[in-house]
Amino acid sequence: MDEKTEGQLRVIREVVAVLQTDDIPAWLFGGWGLDARIGRITREHGDVEFWVERIHAERSKALLVGAGATALPTQPPEESCEFTWDDVSFSTAYFDRWPDGSFSQPLGRFADWLFPPGSFGDELVTLDGTPVLAMSVSGMLAMKEQFPHLRNGRPWRQKDITDMEILRGLAFAETTDGRIGAP
Repeated sequence: MDEKTEGQLRVIREVVAVLQTDDIPAWLFGGWGLDARIGRITREHGDVEFWVERIHAERSKALLVGAGATALPTQPPEESCEFTWDDVSFSTAYFDRWPDGSFSQPLGRFADWLFPPGSFGDELVTLDGTPVLAMSVSGMLAMKEQFPHLRNGRPWRQKDITDMEILRGLAFAETTDGRIGAP
């Protein structure tokens, strides 16, 4: 494992531990979220991304800064916050829950992004020996599939196309016998 990956795993453990002290759940998504769902590291990642419910946005930011992270003024504060911690980049993006069980990010550039019920469950998965929350397979797949069609979306990159293929396979495995990665 290279130094960058080790640093990102350390930051994942630190963010999870800091937020757990105040009962704030944070769900990995993006490449690290997919790796957590798969249960192993599949590739190098550019950053670490967490979803946090908007009602915890300010408190989570204060806790992370108090623990040693540096908040960067790079993102619209109603959408997310980017941080560095010991030269490792990570972010927290904010979502809202809706009465029908779905989720969205109604404020900012991605107000048209919708996530299905079950996207943010309480099932822990294990990433490099650390129990973490990760956005559901169906939630991550919905994110990826919608992205180029959003008002402020961009075209899929090759890694997005590959991730969608993997997520579709995981979704199929979940529907055939209820276990991820089952034969």
